[in-house]
Amino acid sequence: MSEPLKFQFLPLNFSWVALHPQPIGVISFIGGAFFGTFPTVFYRYLLKYLFNQGYTIIALPYRFTFRHWSVSISLVREQAALREAIIDEAKSRNYDYKIYQEDPQSEEANYFWLGHSLGCKYIALLELLTDLEQRCHTEKNLAAQFLGKCLPSKEQENLRAALAGVDLTKISLKNQKSILMAPAIEGLEGAIPFLRNPRFSGVKAFLNKIGIKVEPSQEETFCLIQQSDLFNLTSLIAFDEDTRVAAPTVEWLLENLAQRLVHKATLEGKHLAPLGWMNGDQQIAKTVEQFIQQ
Repeated sequence: MSEPLKFQFLPLNFSWVALHPQPIGVISFIGGAFFGTFPTVFYRYLLKYLFNQGYTIIALPYRFTFRHWSVSISLVREQAALREAIIDEAKSRNYDYKIYQEDPQSEEANYFWLGHSLGCKYIALLELLTDLEQRCHTEKNLAAQFLGKCLPSKEQENLRAALAGVDLTKISLKNQKSILMAPAIEGLEGAIPFLRNPRFSGVKAFLNKIGIKVEPSQEETFCLIQQSDLFNLTSLIAFDEDTRVAAPTVEWLLENLAQRLVHKATLEGKHLAPLGWMNGDQQIAKTVEQFIQQ
C-alpha cells in the first residue's frame, strides 16, 4: 500500500519547495506585495491543489524593493543552484528527479511560471529579459534600440550594471508558459499600496519629487511589452470585482496583447481571491490547472 501524498514545503536556497514524488511538471510561483512574502501561508490552498495534480511547487518569496529589474534577474540566476539542491533532496527521498535534469528552456520541458498581483510584474520582466537575450544574440544594437525606446538613459545604465557578468541565456523563460492572475504592473502604488488612495496623492508627489521611483515604471514596462516579440505563452486570469488594483493592467493587456494571449478568463472574485489556507477558491485552482495542461 503506497504512502499518502504529503504536501510539505522545504527551505532550499532562497525558496520554498514542495517536492512531488513523481512530478509531471515544475511550477514557480510569485505572489503579490506582503502576502507574497509568505507564499506558503497565504497561497497554501492554491499551491497544495496544484501539488496534488502532480507538480513540484517552487514558491519564490516576494522581495520588497524599488528596483524590480534586479529582483527579476536574481530570481532566475538562483534557479541553477536551486535545481541542484532539488535534485539532491529528491535523491535523498528516493523521489523521481529526472525532470529536474531537463533543460527548462526545451520545448519538451514542463516548466511553468504562475504569478499574482505585483508578482506578475517580475514574471513579465523575466519575459522581457528573454526578449533582450534573443536580440543580443542577433545583434547588440537591437538590444540597445529595444531598451532605448522605453527607458531613460540612467535606467538603461542601471540595468546594464545589474546584468554585468550575467549569462542572459540562463535567465531566459524560453518555451516556459506563464499564467498571470490579477496582474498589477504598477509603480510606487504596487510597492506602497496605500498610495493608491487619492488622499495620499501628496505623498506620492513628494516621493516622485525627491527621485524615489520604481524601475521600471508602469509606463516603461508597458512600452517594453508592447514592442516585445514574446508573451506568446502567456495566459491571463482576471477577477470581476477587482476594479481598482489589477483593472488598469488587465485592461491594457487585453487591449494590446489579446491576439498573443494563449488563454484568458474572467472569474468571480476580488483581487485577493487566489489567497487561502485550508479553504480557497476551487474554480481558480482548476482554471490554473487547465491553462497549464492545455
